[in-house]
Formats: sequence, C-alpha cells, structure tokens
Amino acid sequence: MHPLDFGIIVAYLALIVFVGLRLSGKVKTAKDFFLAGRSLSWYVIGLSIIGTNIGADSYVGAAGNAYKVGIAQANFEWIGAIPAMILASLVFIPLYWKARVYSIPEYLGQRYSQSVRVLAAGITCIVAVFAIGVALWAIALTLQTYLGWPIWVGIMVTGTVVGLYSIAGGLAAVAFTDTLQVCIMFLGGLVIVGLGFSEAGGVSGFAATLVQENPTHLQAYLPADHEEFPWPAVILGLGIVLSPAYWCGGQAILQRTLGARSQWDASAGMMFAALGKSFVPLLVVFPGLLALVMHANIEYPDMALPWVIKNVLPPGISGLMFIAIIAALQSTIDSGINSTSLLITRDIRHVLMKNPNPQSDLVVGRYLTLIILLLAMCIAPLISRMGGIYTFIQTILSLFQGPMLALLLLGALTRRPTPRAGLITLLTGVPLSAVILASGVNMLYVAFISFVYSLAALWIISSFTTPTTADLSKLTYFPWKRL
Repeated sequence: MHPLDFGIIVAYLALIVFVGLRLSGKVKTAKDFFLAGRSLSWYVIGLSIIGTNIGADSYVGAAGNAYKVGIAQANFEWIGAIPAMILASLVFIPLYWKARVYSIPEYLGQRYSQSVRVLAAGITCIVAVFAIGVALWAIALTLQTYLGWPIWVGIMVTGTVVGLYSIAGGLAAVAFTDTLQVCIMFLGGLVIVGLGFSEAGGVSGFAATLVQENPTHLQAYLPADHEEFPWPAVILGLGIVLSPAYWCGGQAILQRTLGARSQWDASAGMMFAALGKSFVPLLVVFPGLLALVMHANIEYPDMALPWVIKNVLPPGISGLMFIAIIAALQSTIDSGINSTSLLITRDIRHVLMKNPNPQSDLVVGRYLTLIILLLAMCIAPLISRMGGIYTFIQTILSLFQGPMLALLLLGALTRRPTPRAGLITLLTGVPLSAVILASGVNMLYVAFISFVYSLAALWIISSFTTPTTADLSKLTYFPWKRL
C-alpha cells in the first residue's frame, strides 16, 4: 500500500473512534443513545439515510451484481428507492411523529397489539443480525482484496472499531460517520467514473467493449424469464412491495427521522436523501461494469469494487475511496446494532417484563449492542456460502416485507384492521413466504405474492374479529371511518 493511502485510512479510523468517545459524554439517557436526543437536523438526516442505505448490499453488493447482470441493477435505486422515499416523507413519517414512537414495531403495537409489536420486533432483529454479518463479510472481502488481510482479521478489526464508537456515542456517532462517508463516497465515485472512462478509451470505447463481450449488460430491464431479475418481478416485487416496505417501515433507516429535532426536519431529511439517491446508481453500478470491461481477475463478483479501487485509482484517491467503502459497510453495522438494540430493549424487553426499569435502558442498550455485534461476527464467515451479497439480502427481506407492508398500509390508511387480524396475518404471512421461496419461486415474486395474501387476510379476518379499542386519532389518517 502507498504510504499516503495508509496514512489516510489510519487517520479516518482514529477520527471516528475519537468522535464516538467525545459524543459519549453527551449520552445521558436512552433517548440520547437511541434517538440522539431528538436533535438531528434535516441535512444530517438525509446524508445519514443515504449512508445507512448504501451499505454492504448497496455498495459492494450492487457493484458485484452489476458485474453479473449489468445496468439493470440500477433499478434497485430508481424503482426501488426514490418513489418509496417520497411516500415515506409525505405519509408515514408524519404519522410516526404524531404517534411519538421510538420504533416501527412500537407503532404497530399501538395500532394493533403488543403481541404484534413483539413479533415484528423479533423478526426485524433476526434479519438485522444476518444483515450485520453480511456487512462484516463484505468488509473482510474488501480488506483481503486491498490489503491481503485474512478474512478473520478483517472481521475482528472492523468489529472492534465499530463497537468502540457505536457503544460509546450511540445514534449521534452513527449519524456523523454516515454523513462523512457519503461525502467521501460521492467524491471518490466521481473520480472512478472519470478515470474508468479514460482507461477504457472514453464513453464510446467503454460501451463498445462492454456490449461486445456482454450483450445484455446495457439493458435496463432483463427478460421475463431471467433467473434473478425478470422485469415483471422487478415491477411487482421490488417497486410495489420491497421498496415501500424498506423505506416506510425499515427501522434502521427511519430511526434517523425519529431522532429529528422536528417533524419538518424528519420529512425534509428523507426528501433530501431521495434527491441524493438519484445520482447513486452511477456511483455503485459503474465500478462493476468497469471491472468487467478491464477483465478483472477476481474470485467473487462482490470483489469488483475493491479491485477497481486497487487497480484504477491513484494513491490518495485510492485511500479515500477505500475509506468510503469501509465507512459504507460500517454504517450498515453501526445502524443495525443500534436499531436492533433499541428493538430488544424497548419493544421486546418492555413488553415481556412486568415492571421494566426505564432508567436501565441505556445500560441494557449498550450491553445488547456489544452482544449483537459479537453474534454477527460469528455469523459473518458463513455468508460466503449464501451466494452474492445483494441477492442474499433481498432474499431475506422477501420473507417478511410483504406482511409488514400490508399491516402498515392498511393500518395507516383505514381503521378496519383488528388486533387479532394483524397477529394472524403476520403469523401466517412469513411462513407462507418461506414455503413459496423454498419451492423455487423468484424472491421478488415471493414478496409480491405474500403482500397480496396479507392484504386479503388482514381485510377478511378483520370482518369477524373484535375491532380495536385504541384511540386511532394519532395512528391513522382516517380514524372516523371503518371501511
């Protein structure tokens, strides 16, 4: 490694640990730890949302998938993000703020029942641990490609650094790291695009080489019989289900908006993030295509981006971009452990314990953060057997996003769903998704089928079960009707 790159990397790691330890002095309560004391401004929220979203699957994984399937991967940003982000900003975030909740499961608990709250939190926590493990595996791959470190060394170093600032500084430290990472990522990404086109003989030379060797890699939509991303499944599963469920109901994403200093900052932050996401496909897809054009010798497609950084970028810029990858993956880890700790502390512990002591939430939350991180570090080496990072993450999400979105959508827009109907729908919808997925159906179709089933089940079962007795004036947009 060039000494300049090494110096930049060491300085960055020292900076984020220092910031986390400095912010620890401001963490006095559980609200400070989990919601940054509800002090985040709109631009910090927006940049932090992008940083959290562009993690293991959306950075290293997206470049790896672009290496395999081409620019169709960009649909996960355009179709799979921006429309749902606008929906979240205008519809769901104001509702969550009106309910004054810490988490999405807490909202579901108020709207349906505490059983739904615990079940939703439990499902989210299990998925989050796997997502954190994926991020650790992605960092380890990056460190192995760039520095030659063994996988286990990369996992240990990453876990130690992330643990230090996450446990000490809470959400405020996480938001700072995300904001720094996004700025570096955009700078480094633009440099990769410029140098990549230069190395490949300009835009026309790049496109000609790519199409000559990979004829379908410049197709925005893949054939209807494509194994991974058939275009009807992209529209139905991604556009209608996975994207709205992630952006309107994802705890790790929305926790920043719940930590805003005002509801306006929360909604504006999401809109600002949507604007930034418009440019993200160029930055996360292009490196995968460039590695293909330059005939990269890599073992896994997910190594495409680290290979480009090591072999295309000059010293200094290479170090900055390497930091951007590490920070992007760290944001998946720190956001995941912070939000998962919140869910266990408040949405599971508070419900299952008869008389929980709220004053102990901060201590419990910090201990849980450490335990979750250690568990994910144990899981990380197993990710290599699961296929590509991006496909693995989306497959996990397809198991439960359909039922969760149905509960959020009907719960927010009508007063018809009953507590019993919500619980039954969640209990049956997730196993149904697993059965359909095990039968060989594409994961995107699985998400759509489970969503349609859950809408129908929630609507029909509500017809012969007891209506909720909760005050719906702050939980739904139409509390005066039972449609």
